[in-house]
Amino acid sequence: MSFLRPELAERLRPWREALVWGAVTAAGLWLVLRSLAPFAPLGALLGAAVALGGGALLRAALRRIALGADKAAAGIVEVDEGRIAYFAPQGGGFADIPALERVEIVATGRSGHAWLLTSEDGSRLAIPLGAAGAERIPDALAALPGIDLGAGVAAVARSGRPPAPVWTRPAPTGTGPGPRRIGPH
Repeated sequence: MSFLRPELAERLRPWREALVWGAVTAAGLWLVLRSLAPFAPLGALLGAAVALGGGALLRAALRRIALGADKAAAGIVEVDEGRIAYFAPQGGGFADIPALERVEIVATGRSGHAWLLTSEDGSRLAIPLGAAGAERIPDALAALPGIDLGAGVAAVARSGRPPAPVWTRPAPTGTGPGPRRIGPH
């Protein structure tokens, strides 16, 4: 038995994680405000920790919603141990996260937007944002140093513009340990 109409429940389904983390954040803030008496610093600290944690997870959930709020697309995405796999009726492939050189969000005519993953060997894998399981890609890519998922969200919002780089492998800073001194220092 549901208290919501099926149409409304279906519209709220993508937002359920964000709603939960929003409630956790609100509960933490309520605890902070409730515990501001002079003898309740522990409650205020606990509330602040809950509010900060809930807020961080809410932000991540909202980014996943923004990056997945595209047209439904064919295919299934699986993320397993540093590898992103995309299975589709036509196309598909694999991309190892440590071997990535560039990550972009591109506009496509038929499926809205897609992740474009370019590997060291030059191979490219395009994964529609609306593919089943594509909402796990931002979490998988979060380990890349300096990734800007906000640029991906902005790219989805401003449809029809050139590809938006979300991450590019930084240039190497040096080749080896550097000069060695021989003799007394």
